[in-house]
Amino acid sequence: MSPTSPDTISATLARGRLGIPAVVFFVIAAAAPLTVVAGGATTGYAVTGVTGIPVAYLVVAAVLALFAVGYVAMSRHIVNAGAFYT
Repeated sequence: MSPTSPDTISATLARGRLGIPAVVFFVIAAAAPLTVVAGGATTGYAVTGVTGIPVAYLVVAAVLALFAVGYVAMSRHIVNAGAFYT
């Protein structure tokens, strides 16, 4: 086989594939804006005293966990990292 055969290229690309930790960190980084918005909950609770605001943290954590599980499950079906880029 020549050095640029499809098997050689596939093997080279497979070494740099995304693993579960990379996908989890990707999900956390992609959800950072949501985390910043939810970060205002401490100030809102301090000013208003409404107990529903801290509960929102638990809801946001559950949503983030749900999306993280979905992205990790989806990563098993993606053959290259380009699909996550788009």
